[in-house]
Amino acid sequence: MEKLFESVQENPNPQVAEITGKIPDWIINRFLVVDVMTRFLDTLAYQKICQIKRPVFTEFGTKSYPDPCKNVFSRYFSKIVPLEMTDNDMANVYLLDDELYASSETCHIWKVNPEDLKCVKKTDIKELLSVNLASSHPHHSPDGTVYNLGASYLSGLRYHILKMTPLSPHSLKEPKGFGLTENYILFVEQPLLVNTVRMAASGIKGYSLKECFDWNPAQKTRFHLIDRVSGHEIKTKYQSEAFFFFHHINTYEEDGHVVADIQAFPDPEVLDKFYMSKLRLGEFDVSCQPIFTRFVLPLKTDGKKGENLVTLKNTQATAIKQDNGVVFLEPEQKGEAGYEMPTINYSMFNTRKYRYVYGSGVFETGKFANSFDFVQIPALDGGMPKFSRIWGSLVPRTVSASPIHGFSAEK
Repeated sequence: MEKLFESVQENPNPQVAEITGKIPDWIINRFLVVDVMTRFLDTLAYQKICQIKRPVFTEFGTKSYPDPCKNVFSRYFSKIVPLEMTDNDMANVYLLDDELYASSETCHIWKVNPEDLKCVKKTDIKELLSVNLASSHPHHSPDGTVYNLGASYLSGLRYHILKMTPLSPHSLKEPKGFGLTENYILFVEQPLLVNTVRMAASGIKGYSLKECFDWNPAQKTRFHLIDRVSGHEIKTKYQSEAFFFFHHINTYEEDGHVVADIQAFPDPEVLDKFYMSKLRLGEFDVSCQPIFTRFVLPLKTDGKKGENLVTLKNTQATAIKQDNGVVFLEPEQKGEAGYEMPTINYSMFNTRKYRYVYGSGVFETGKFANSFDFVQIPALDGGMPKFSRIWGSLVPRTVSASPIHGFSAEK
């Protein structure tokens, strides 16, 4: 695994690709690998680090250093008011219509030319929509409308739901940061809180972004349902015990309920494993593993205190009515823990009831190591999912990434 995190030479000129081994028989479509090219994303953050030989933007786990190209006043002001966000867009690549964009969790996205992988234009979402942070995984509804989750902090701490006009239905990308149903947007607020004092002092103290977060499980996890038409939040307060997650699997409506499937961790311990110093030593053995976790949010919340408001017959998840309009959610966990990067056939089953999930062992060292996995969710009986290891490699330094569904050749 540690071999994956060594710096390599970029190859901007197309190289003839060589296939080693055999393409699995279960791949029924025809794949023609023509060539391969690699290029570092030529962002301002990359240019600065090449010029100065140290990072001048605060990253998630990387501390920043003063930019010697700035005058004394500018350096002092940037320490007191850290306004500049990194444009190191290393989290995701997605299509908006026929344009390719690289993104992270900040307000900067880069348009990339797919022919030569050169950066074409940087867009500052903050100038368009007044948000300082935006999810790197936008959601696409079946009609092509794009939704995203953002946050702002300069004018007060606020969350924002961003909506963009319909785009091509072929610009789909797997969403991870929030849930979408036919009528609702689901935002799950984890108790991983921003320490505003530490954030304000990050320029002076040199904190990384990760060091500005506090895990406070006593505050519970909150589920916010927003009506897609009116933009108003549903008044019911949905809460659950604290958990941490990277990825939503899918969200849909069924018989007056919102069903939300999330690949959940017990806590954010996994974040401590993502430091480069640990990854390069191959130290990624995590004691708390993610597991398929299903929450069911009843839309009708009339009932007595202590009553389970979930009436679906195919789930063990509950929603208990409490005082002050709170509905407390107890999830149902399905199958075994250990796989990540959950993926569905997004173009067919986004916002709809589904049965199949695909995942990856990523850097896991146990049962799902170096594997690409298939999970079948029981349709009616609420029993255990069926697991199949579609592909697994025992070759050292081989890692399965996030599965991606291709379009049918007939469509």
